[in-house]
Amino acid sequence: MERFFDLVLPPEISTLDLSTIVDENKLLHLHPHWFVDQAERRDNGLFATLRDYATEREFSLGLHLDHSAAQDDPEDSTIFMRVTLFDFNIRELLFFSTGNQTRLRIRYTGESPDDQLEQDILLWTRAIQEYLRLYTATTPRTLFFRLLMNKALLQMNPSQRKISIMLTKITLIELVVILILVMGYAYFIK
Repeated sequence: MERFFDLVLPPEISTLDLSTIVDENKLLHLHPHWFVDQAERRDNGLFATLRDYATEREFSLGLHLDHSAAQDDPEDSTIFMRVTLFDFNIRELLFFSTGNQTRLRIRYTGESPDDQLEQDILLWTRAIQEYLRLYTATTPRTLFFRLLMNKALLQMNPSQRKISIMLTKITLIELVVILILVMGYAYFIK
């Protein structure tokens, strides 16, 4: 069984050298709910023991990242990333572009995936999509968020990320309230 999803990434993504941007370890850490308990590099990829933050389910996953095309790829397309998965109900995630569209093909091993598996994969691919979007343009904003993702957020587990994001939001709200109070005080004093 196969499913196709539009990623709405610019076509320039297929011209980037993704081997310098994304590796197997980063891919595992991009999932918003997966704790990477143990990761081990083997012959053809990275094998990891994972724990799902939302369901507390433990499972193992092996993945291999490839940037080359194969015989059964969609015609008239440019493959920019293929993720082969082992010990999971998904056989591969294929990121490709056709014309001016970027698409994702998810190839399942079973006939019909359950809803939890589908949700896990969609969460993961959306996180990969947003991470790749940071590399499609070079602006001060994208450079800042690349640095933030690579140096801080991808080093954390999911609960640490949620706590950090929550503290950042609270700090921003506090700064806005302080700014409003100072402006209000200055306005009423005059």
